[in-house]
Amino acid sequence: MIRRFKSTSSSKRWLERHVSDQFTRQSKILNYKSRAAFKLIEINNKFRIFNKSSRNILDLGYAPGSWSQVAAQEMQKKGVTPQILGVDLIRSSPPKGISFIQGDFLNPDVQSQIFGHFNNSPVNLILSDMMTNTTGIKDIDHLGSMDLCHSVLQLSQALLNKNGSVVMKFFMGKEQELIESKLREMFAKVYTFKPQSSRDESREQFFIGMKKRLRSSEEKD
Repeated sequence: MIRRFKSTSSSKRWLERHVSDQFTRQSKILNYKSRAAFKLIEINNKFRIFNKSSRNILDLGYAPGSWSQVAAQEMQKKGVTPQILGVDLIRSSPPKGISFIQGDFLNPDVQSQIFGHFNNSPVNLILSDMMTNTTGIKDIDHLGSMDLCHSVLQLSQALLNKNGSVVMKFFMGKEQELIESKLREMFAKVYTFKPQSSRDESREQFFIGMKKRLRSSEEKD
């Protein structure tokens, strides 16, 4: 027997919004893996995070791969063949020219694989569209995003070269100023930005840190 379930009004609204969403339609036309591609495109249009020096790129929270797609396209425009590595808990099959590691980037073994992939060379750009499983409780979701941002910054401190950049998603809330202060210690330029392609009701924004500073221990006498 086939059981039929009535759609709730909220699920109907979500489906209608998803089907009519211009960025969802455009992502299919342009063969992007998801509408999230347009968020990174907007970020790059405003802050120029991709340049000829962006040869080693790490994409955290890779799946389904739209940010790596954008990264590859932007570097191709500049005549540069980059090394792009995606990392995600979810198994994904990247296209030619993009590498992938399945695992938790917080795991020391996975971090060793990341370092090894780049032959222990510095990374020029770290992208993070990651988010914890949301609960719908604003404070909990915000704090979860702050924990992720803090971990991304720790990895950025170890991996990014001088003048490297990081882009990472967060949910707005009272703790974001703490992360922003850490960013300002690490980077010469720090911005927060909400792309037009983010849904109006979404509390997501993005931190952009550019021109990483050397730590005092790395500075030459």
